[in-house]
Amino acid sequence: MYYAHTFVSWLFFGFVFYMVTRESIFYASLRQAYLISPMNASRISSRTVLFMSVPTSYLTKEKLAEVFGDAVKRIWITSDCKKLDKLVRKRDKLAFRLEELEATYVKSANAARLKSMKSNDQEAALDPTSAHWSRGVKRPTHRLQFLKRKKVDSIDWVRGQLETLIPKVSIMQMKHRIGEAKAIPAVFIEFNTQTDAQIAYQTLSHHAPFQMTPRYIGVPPNQIIWSSLRYSWWEKIVRKFLIQGFIVVLIVFWSIPSAFVGTISNIAYLTDLLPPLRFINDLPTVIKGTISGLLPAAGLALLMSLVPVILRFCARHTGLPSMARVELFTQNAHFAFQVVQVFLVTTITSAASAALDQIIKDPLSAKDILAENLPKSSNFYISYFVLQGLVLSAGAVVQVFGFIIFKILRIFLDTTPRKLYNRWVELSGLSWGTVFPVFTNMAVIAITYSCIAPLILGFSSLGLYLVYQAYRYNLLFVYDNTVDTMGLVYPRALQQVLTGIYLAEICMIGLFAIRAAIGPLILMGIFTLVSILAHISLNEALSPLLSALPRTLDKPDTNSGERDDQKEPSELRRRKPALFDEPPIDEIGKEAAFEKETTVSYATPSRSSSGISSASATAASSGSWPKLRKFFAFFLHPGDYALLRKKVGQYAVVNYPDDIAENAYYPPSVSRPTPLLWIPRDAGGISALEIEATKRVIPITDEEAHLDEKNKVVWDKVRLRPPIWEEKIFY
Repeated sequence: MYYAHTFVSWLFFGFVFYMVTRESIFYASLRQAYLISPMNASRISSRTVLFMSVPTSYLTKEKLAEVFGDAVKRIWITSDCKKLDKLVRKRDKLAFRLEELEATYVKSANAARLKSMKSNDQEAALDPTSAHWSRGVKRPTHRLQFLKRKKVDSIDWVRGQLETLIPKVSIMQMKHRIGEAKAIPAVFIEFNTQTDAQIAYQTLSHHAPFQMTPRYIGVPPNQIIWSSLRYSWWEKIVRKFLIQGFIVVLIVFWSIPSAFVGTISNIAYLTDLLPPLRFINDLPTVIKGTISGLLPAAGLALLMSLVPVILRFCARHTGLPSMARVELFTQNAHFAFQVVQVFLVTTITSAASAALDQIIKDPLSAKDILAENLPKSSNFYISYFVLQGLVLSAGAVVQVFGFIIFKILRIFLDTTPRKLYNRWVELSGLSWGTVFPVFTNMAVIAITYSCIAPLILGFSSLGLYLVYQAYRYNLLFVYDNTVDTMGLVYPRALQQVLTGIYLAEICMIGLFAIRAAIGPLILMGIFTLVSILAHISLNEALSPLLSALPRTLDKPDTNSGERDDQKEPSELRRRKPALFDEPPIDEIGKEAAFEKETTVSYATPSRSSSGISSASATAASSGSWPKLRKFFAFFLHPGDYALLRKKVGQYAVVNYPDDIAENAYYPPSVSRPTPLLWIPRDAGGISALEIEATKRVIPITDEEAHLDEKNKVVWDKVRLRPPIWEEKIFY
């Protein structure tokens, strides 16, 4: 029987390892095909490298241009913006406060006018300066902190503050632009091509240790954590170890509440040990099943919901320079949390609580008793998979909290056109660093119990399938990808799935050792060693492919079957410059029948799509055997780069206006302009008077927003481009 378990586990674990390896190779090739495509290669983030811990002697554009040569296109030397950040935050806070005060005052005046109209007052339609209803409207006031007894007009006071602050901010922004501010050891260097950027990224830039390193490529400006750029190399090292130590301590002490949740799953056994709990035995079977099944699973899910907030806060304070790196750090830490707390601690406490009385009476028999009760703890995870599958999928589809926020809270919180517009256009973001570990851990649990309690595979498959369907729908229609990790989250999750194989092998070895099954024990030990060696080899093979782009793909081999429209954009410009200017509509295809006016040129279908269609048609007409042979060929050799590059498609390059490109990697406080205030227009003309008084200090408008007959703020949803609309730049 034990030999049967051994060989079945070999087959299953080998199949899991092969599928992870195959998917990793396929994804690495697919990722390379996308990153080298003309659209992505022309992005400014793909051609820009961030160098940290730059020596003071190299913090000049001349010196950096001398190091990297003619490949350099632009250089941004980051400056210390702590004072400027405070001033810009204060300016924006005052500006939006003025906007809200103006909107509140306009609404109050319009309410007085509507009340006057209901009483058939003939002066209601007169000019607001002469109508008596306007004289009864109270302007917003507040007390100054240093003169608590004195009241001031809030609108006039904020205008005065902005009148002083806005010029001060503009002067300081100009100093940062021309290089008069204090520089910090971080520079952004834009290169002419993606190839030049990759060469600089993969080259050792300085002879001294910890200088001009670490380096990062593909970081969009809107995802940079600017406060982390000012840290020196030793500050980042100290912060990293302190945060990692704190997370380890947190994992250890978090075991206390997690262990308590695990004991609840075997409450039937604890009632015999703890007499005060025996009243549970008299409860109906349904209630007892809920207490021992769903209640612990719900408690564990609630307990773990607090972890991502803490981990992401820790990640932001390690000195990581981008939100993508924060997500990757959070993914690793959260996965460790999930495996230790949700799986290991809960499993051990669940198995131990089931036989605690016997262990107390005979401590030496603990290993045998735990081995017998280990499969029983799978009952908890069956409930966990069902709960996670139903609750997560239902919550993701129904979006209860989103409905409450959008439909109910906006009635009380959104008092200005800006707030209404932002609520309307902003989509929910998805934090991959906390989403993936939950489902990766579910896969780890299923693999670990696969040969101990095979029934769990069915429930885990059902739960993961429900979650997959829900997230698939939301990713297409509901969620927005706010953090671009360059596709590094998924391959890391694949590697973490292999943790389940190691845990399962350890469990099998432990069970064989307890039963004194020497032969199966040796065989499983050999298989574990082979798994470790294979995993090390897999990491050595894939790590370079996921951290950088290979030079061999810069100029595709002519034998790969790639045509000119699949080559680098720089090479295409030299050979066929007209291809990148204005392609004829008849060659683009019927899908591109309209053209949107935009700052950035977005993707258009390539000419190679017709080639794929014809190839597919030829394969379809040749019978089922070639299809089957092609399927197995692709299944066994998933890393066919030429085929994957055709699947990705060749889209148009991204073009940037000069002002966007020049300001791309300045800190936000350096490039952020004074905000435009947007207030609702009223029929009485109060908004026009306020605009006239405020526009000399700060830009303000009441276009495309008005107060309706119920005195509610309404913005024009037909044009969809209100005054505060900004083009989303594809950096």
